[in-house]
Amino acid sequence: MRVALRSLLVVNRAAVLGAGIVVALAAVLLGITTAWLEAGVRHPELPFLSSVAGSFAGTLLLITVFMVANVFAGVLRERRREFALLRAVGATAAQIRGTVRTEVLLLLALVAPLGAVVGTFAAASVTPLLRASDIVPAGFTLTASVVPLLGTLVVLVPTGLLAAAMTARAATRPSPTDAVRASTTDVPTLSTGRRIAAGVTALAGLGIAATPFFTPGLVGSAAGATSAIVLVVAAALAGPLLVQWAARRGLAVTRSGVGGAASVLALLNARGASRRLSAAVVPLALLVTLGTVQTGTDAAVDRATADQLVAGLPADLVVTSSGGVTADQLERIAAVPGIRATTTMRDRAGSVQVEEPDEDLGGLGGLEWEPTVVRGLSADTRSVDPDVRSGSLAALDAPGTVAVSSDLVALTPTGLGDTIQLRSGDGPATSARVVAVYDRGLAFGDVLVRDRSAGPVDTLLVGARPGDRAAVREALIALDLRVTTADGYAASVLRSGDGDRRLSLVLVIALLAFVAAAAGNTLLTAMRGRRGEFGLLQRTGATRAQLLRMAGVETAFTAVAAVVIGTVAVVPALVGVGQGLAGAPSSGFAVGAWAGFSAAAVIVAVLGVLPGVARLVRGR
Repeated sequence: MRVALRSLLVVNRAAVLGAGIVVALAAVLLGITTAWLEAGVRHPELPFLSSVAGSFAGTLLLITVFMVANVFAGVLRERRREFALLRAVGATAAQIRGTVRTEVLLLLALVAPLGAVVGTFAAASVTPLLRASDIVPAGFTLTASVVPLLGTLVVLVPTGLLAAAMTARAATRPSPTDAVRASTTDVPTLSTGRRIAAGVTALAGLGIAATPFFTPGLVGSAAGATSAIVLVVAAALAGPLLVQWAARRGLAVTRSGVGGAASVLALLNARGASRRLSAAVVPLALLVTLGTVQTGTDAAVDRATADQLVAGLPADLVVTSSGGVTADQLERIAAVPGIRATTTMRDRAGSVQVEEPDEDLGGLGGLEWEPTVVRGLSADTRSVDPDVRSGSLAALDAPGTVAVSSDLVALTPTGLGDTIQLRSGDGPATSARVVAVYDRGLAFGDVLVRDRSAGPVDTLLVGARPGDRAAVREALIALDLRVTTADGYAASVLRSGDGDRRLSLVLVIALLAFVAAAAGNTLLTAMRGRRGEFGLLQRTGATRAQLLRMAGVETAFTAVAAVVIGTVAVVPALVGVGQGLAGAPSSGFAVGAWAGFSAAAVIVAVLGVLPGVARLVRGR
């Protein structure tokens, strides 16, 4: 214990400080997410809260495990020589593994609980965003508990111990003599198992990216978007090989007369230290990939929603009102000359269960209820076209019937004629028979029912007789109603989702900030481990300017490699998402967002390398 504390607080203080910051950020994010996830479980009447928190928790868990493991592995990798010397003077492999394990546990014990507590109390700051997205009602407050702390430790402790065990095993597997010899160089090759794993993962990522071509809609596109992360994992497995290949191509160019001695030396370093460099390249590539796939998916969803709304509203005019269109106004509208058809739409929050409860879930069967918006239609549905592919909306006249989107029942055995369970708000569950399945779920929601409620309606769709559209429009405006076209209504629906987009943006920025911090820490750790290398170069005649130029080339190589890997990983996902949602592979590409995230990766690379090199060569 005393040796571990001295290592943390004195000997390896700089490296531990960086790792501690990354662990603290991870703990804060996990604490915030777990707090809201717990709130969703405690408040089943707010189904969208569990859905949003659970969706973000899945992504955060994957990224946190990946980045924290990478940071611990990087810090411990730079101590290979220390471990080799300890073995050379008599320390056993078990003693070294025990020391590493103790250090990791101490660091987690010092940092993770504090970060989780901060995250628990910081979770309340997300409430305004959730309220703006109608996920929680006004006046909702978050109750602090010990669950976020426990959840954070459950994630971080096994992750840290696993990374420590793998790194310590690699450091103690060779004999003491071989370990000392190998501690000054990178292992130039990858094991056969790792090569196979990289190839299989890459093929799996490409296969997942193709899912939207066979399962269009939200379900297939959501699966396709995850392929970007899978391909980044494949790049992490094959990282050293990719860096070596790129360095060799660069050396072929520089040796043909392009560049100078600094470029050749930088590329030789990249080729020789491919493991160290790939540990920095992959997190930066993840930064590019994660940001681009999120913004691209949002862009594709917006385009697909607008296209479905315009195609699915054959009405000439769309009427809305701040307090809803009242029954009195509906009567006056019916008397307006020139109107041939009207359809009302009324939305209410609810939840749906499309499959029988899984007995294996036991008391967690409530997780099978999916939050949704139940949209009620009037009997005359001539002004809407949800693109029914089986059944008929006319069958909704029968009591206890429902129409569902193809997205809702995708990958389930539920279909036309089957029975689902439906809840409105926190009311009791009722059985409903599926009488129609439609494809335009983004425009009309997942559930359509016949509207038999009284009171104001949210939206009125009006079909006018040929030649009477202008007169009907003026008559409706005279009734103090907002009147627009299908295109205008689609634009207003997208604007009404600004709160959801702000929430999504904040969550993504928080996640990307964590990834950037972890990537920057990996670069700084690698730079600190090169003190001896830069000292030797200066003793053999290299000037400060030459070393800075060499570091500049290495930085450029790192940044370009990260952007290229991140872009290659994200392109298949965006092609699939665009095809699955909008039927256009290019609809998922947001070039401006990609450029911004690529620039962020370059900035992190520059800040992570050049200042450290400047300090190393200063005054020599």
